[in-house]
Amino acid sequence: MYRQMAVDFEPHELWSEAARLDRHAFYARVREAGEPVPQTDPNSGQRFWVLARHADVHAGLRHPDLGHEVRRHQSDPAPARVLVSEAERLDSRQLICLDPPDHTRLRGFINTAFTARTVARLETRIEALIDGLLADARQRGTVDGVADLGHPVPVGVIADLVGIPAEDRERFRGWSRAMISGGRAWAVASEQFAAYLDDLAAKRRADPQDDLLSALVALQIAGDSLDRDELVAMIQLLLVAGQETSVDLIANGILALLSNPDQWQLLKDDPSRAAAAVEEIIRYDGPVEIAPPRYTFRGIELGGGAIPPFEIVALSLLGANRDPEVFTDPDVFDITRSDAKHHVGFGHGIHFCLGAPLARLQGRIMFEKLAQQLPDLRLLAEPDQLRGVNPRLTALPLAV
Repeated sequence: MYRQMAVDFEPHELWSEAARLDRHAFYARVREAGEPVPQTDPNSGQRFWVLARHADVHAGLRHPDLGHEVRRHQSDPAPARVLVSEAERLDSRQLICLDPPDHTRLRGFINTAFTARTVARLETRIEALIDGLLADARQRGTVDGVADLGHPVPVGVIADLVGIPAEDRERFRGWSRAMISGGRAWAVASEQFAAYLDDLAAKRRADPQDDLLSALVALQIAGDSLDRDELVAMIQLLLVAGQETSVDLIANGILALLSNPDQWQLLKDDPSRAAAAVEEIIRYDGPVEIAPPRYTFRGIELGGGAIPPFEIVALSLLGANRDPEVFTDPDVFDITRSDAKHHVGFGHGIHFCLGAPLARLQGRIMFEKLAQQLPDLRLLAEPDQLRGVNPRLTALPLAV
């Protein structure tokens, strides 16, 4: 039996228009509940438990009995769903879907190949890419912060990182857009991209270059190497997850800065604040609302309540990053705050975002150059008109 919560919730409230229009207010109520809040997915009918206090989310991200591969822990698991397509098979090999020991093994490969040196060598390329985008914006006079500033950066940077030849960049961008869109387009693009990567990997084995794909196909750790599906799944994860979150980081950051003129002025006065601005943007309005859902491997006590075995736990990074127990005036956007470093916007524990250094680098360069090169940048719409029930920005009209 579960005791009556101090704060009552409707069973599908997370999907309600009110919660979608003001996610921060919803998660504030979850924090006030003082225990896990049950919600039921209206599409699947599956129950899960929402946590939004910083301490609870932080603990959940490291909890040994919370993970993704629940079948490994069930004494009598339901029959595994047959993966009928190559796209599904590749998706099941993503790092974010795996637990140790598979996760540990695969993470070792990407950590070895995706080094600080690998990221650092992209800085000049990122600067040149952003300089070009901003020069074009100045010439046009108006620009869309999502389509014209957000999208081109991560796709171009990931293409450079992986080693996609210049003549293939347009196809690469098309596959990227399709894989993010989901549905049938995702499956077709996933399989086309896999076939392309097979061919490119063969070329890199024969003629290695200074890129991530060459490093991964050549890498062996204790006599072990990546198989074909593991290699393709890893590159797809970088492409899809890296693009989506980086676009949101840039767009959300522009909106937060221009909606808070005092903070925009601070950045213009001292563009070296850009690195601190990135951390505050991730805390204040980060790209990830809920960490990829985890299952309880047994009944656990977490967040002031009991969660039964083999149920889903939803850890809200968005809610944790507005917790007043950790952040002073958490609903205030302040690029000078000293406590922004405590955010969990990149996750925590073994699933900490492997692309965090690259996301930080792209964000720092973008906001630094915006402050230097487009100081008169302003919104062409009221902030509350730019978001509806879909929390992701799809357009951000700007005047230069």
